[in-house]
Amino acid sequence: ALLSPASASLCLQVALQALHHSQSPACSRLCQALIGCLLPEGDEGALVRGLEDPELSRLLEAAMAVAGANRLRDLYRRHLKGRLRGVANHRVANHGLQRLLDHAPCDVVDEAMAELGPTLSETLSRGHPGVLTALIGSCRRYPALQQEALRLLLQVSHAPPPS
Repeated sequence: ALLSPASASLCLQVALQALHHSQSPACSRLCQALIGCLLPEGDEGALVRGLEDPELSRLLEAAMAVAGANRLRDLYRRHLKGRLRGVANHRVANHGLQRLLDHAPCDVVDEAMAELGPTLSETLSRGHPGVLTALIGSCRRYPALQQEALRLLLQVSHAPPPS
């Protein structure tokens, strides 16, 4: 019932943020409950459909912002791996992908970069530069990924690679 009205969704988003900032253990429990409710077990397409929905995507983005590395890794591998091109090119879902990249652990960013790399020109041509910005921004946190991120950035901008 709390997921339906837009105001309830907004309240849940704010509750997640407040609990996260207060470092309350209730944040993890609420996040897990929301993810469990929004993404039924065995439904691999639920996250993509949720990210494409204008109302649910906001709540999913808020959950991803506080989820933690292991939960984000699980969400990526169970629901998004192999589907990033469609998510990156979707007018609403690309924002959820950006939030995932903003908070993802190194191995998830590396896998996402490998999957998105060949299709980033298409994503940019559809008017979603935030995906590239989030991907490159997430690589700032992980020095091991920075060289590949620079190569990818130069490739997308059609600049010759540095010698």
